[in-house]
Amino acid sequence: METRPYFLIGDVVSSILAGVVASVACAAVFDSSWHPMTAMVLGMILGMLICLPIQTVCGVFFGAFEVMMPTMLTGMLAGMVVSMAAAVQAVPWQHAAVQGAVIGLVALAFTYLANAILRGEVRRWTN
Repeated sequence: METRPYFLIGDVVSSILAGVVASVACAAVFDSSWHPMTAMVLGMILGMLICLPIQTVCGVFFGAFEVMMPTMLTGMLAGMVVSMAAAVQAVPWQHAAVQGAVIGLVALAFTYLANAILRGEVRRWTN
C-alpha cells in the first residue's frame, strides 16, 4: 500500500466517507419491524452496493487497489452493524454517521495491519 501522505489522507477520507454514507443509509432503511439477522444480511449487501460508486470515484484519485479493500470492508461492516442495531431499536442518523466513521477507521487500520503482516513487515507474535 502507498505510504505517501496524499494516499494516506485519501485512504482515510474514502473509508470515513464510505462508512458514514453506508451507515446513514442503513439507518434510514431498516427499523424495528425487520428481523435482526435479515437486516444484517441485507444491510451488508446495501452497504457494499453504496460503497461501489464511492470506491470508483475515490479510486481514480487515490489508486483503485488501495481504496477498494478498505472501502468495501467498511461498507460491509457498517451496513451489518448499523442495520442490525436499527432492527433492534431506532438509530438516529447522527449516531449512525459516527458509528460509520469509526468503523471506517477500524477497517482501514485492519487493512494496513493485515497488509504489513502479509508482506512480512511486522512479525507475528508466537509463543
